[in-house]
Formats: sequence, C-alpha cells, structure tokens
Amino acid sequence: MSTALIETRKPTLRLGALTIIIGALMIAGFRFAHGDLPAADPAAALHFIAHHAFYAGVHLGTVLGVLLWTAGVLNLTRTFTHPIAVVLGRLALVAALVGAAVFITDFTIDGVTGQDLAHAYATAAPADQPYIERVAQTAFTMLRGTSLVSIAILWAIPLMLLAPALRRDGYSSWLAWTGLLVGATSFLAAVALLFQSELFPGVLLYGLLASIVMPLWSIALGATMWRHARTVS
Repeated sequence: MSTALIETRKPTLRLGALTIIIGALMIAGFRFAHGDLPAADPAAALHFIAHHAFYAGVHLGTVLGVLLWTAGVLNLTRTFTHPIAVVLGRLALVAALVGAAVFITDFTIDGVTGQDLAHAYATAAPADQPYIERVAQTAFTMLRGTSLVSIAILWAIPLMLLAPALRRDGYSSWLAWTGLLVGATSFLAAVALLFQSELFPGVLLYGLLASIVMPLWSIALGATMWRHARTVS
C-alpha cells in the first residue's frame, strides 16, 4: 500500500470512528429520552406525547444521530482494502443510506404529527376527542410498517454485511460475529413484527436491540476503528 493511501486511510478511519461513536451515543440517548410510547392505545399515546417535555426535539436529535452514524459507515467502507470487503462494504453502505432515508421520513412524521395531534387532543372539546383518537390510531398504524422496515434496512442488513467485511479486512473476529448476531436478530425481529404485531413486545426490538445493543456494538466498532488506524501499514 502506498504511503499516500496509508495517510488517507488513517484520518478517514478516525473520522469514521468519531462519527459512529457520537452518532450511536445520540441515538441511544435520544431514544431513551423518547420513552416507550403506548401506540396501541391512542388516548394513552396522545396523553403521553402531550406531557412529554420535548417530543419533536428527541426525534430531531435521533435523526441527527442517524446521519452521523451513516457518515461513519461511509468512512469505514472507504477504508476497506480486501476485494470481498470492498463489495460487501458498498452493499452495506447502500442499505444504510436507503434505511436512513426511510428512518428520517418515519421519525420526522412520527415526531411532528404526534406532537400536533397531542396538542389538538389536549385542547379539543370532549366530543371531538374520539375523532382525534381515530386519526392518531391511523397514523400510528401506518408508521408501524415504516419504523420496522427502517430498522431492518438501516441497522440489521448493514451489520450483517459489515460483519464478514470487517473479518476479511483484519478486524477482530468477536466484532464480526457479534455484529452478525445483532444484525440477524434485529432483522428477524423486525420481519416477525411486520407480519404479527403482537408476537412479542415491541420494546424488545425498539428499546433493547435498536436503542441499546446496536449503539453499544457501534461504539465498540468505532473504538476498534480508532485503534485500527494506528496499525495501518
């Protein structure tokens, strides 16, 4: 590898490490601040949103975290040198970009629509509240599909593709295997809930896998990338 390419890989890896770590921390932090929305009960959901300190704001913060995380994946895939890793990295990047677009659309609608409906519900006459509840139920039902698809495309598929790419490019086997496990589990859980919404509590996917496990793995990836930059030769 030429000296010029080595010097290009090092800052790219470090920039990718920082954006993945910061993005993962923002995703975890803002999703924790979001709380567990009782979407199955429109009245309870509207009450939850109306009393949330910064409902639209936590959605915006999560979107910014996703953009940073996706930028980190872009920088990571630019540093792959093994031919198979390069191909897998490009596929992972395509999935992450498409998934980010779906996620941003879903989360923006969720945040803004939910806040507006909750405000209308809180100020409406008692006779008008059942109508707003039906509107909210329709909105939550429509967003269920986009939220599950965004998790599958944005995080599950890229992790499953990045896992063998990382292994081919000299990263630790434990990082590759845990990434494959997290990605595959998230994908199967999202697909299962698409077909059967009450198969298991959604908090296991949204709260545990997407908000805790995936960010923790991403932080580990970012730390490994930073150390990997020191050994590029």
